[in-house]
Amino acid sequence: MPPKATATAPWQELETQAYHAYREWHLWLALRERELGDRLAAGRPDKRTPDAATAAERPERKTPPKGDLT
Repeated sequence: MPPKATATAPWQELETQAYHAYREWHLWLALRERELGDRLAAGRPDKRTPDAATAAERPERKTPPKGDLT
């Protein structure tokens, strides 16, 4: 026999959501830590691919002075 459907107060729904958020907190934290680790590893020069040089690491282009077309 299914339980009777009772009207729930707004605080009961909020309490249920808080309970589930508390139960899932460690999972969210682990996923967030992995995401941040990936972002930090992508920013380190030893972890990047060779073609992913930043603007500061790229060699300057030498342009001829104005008027010199050679």
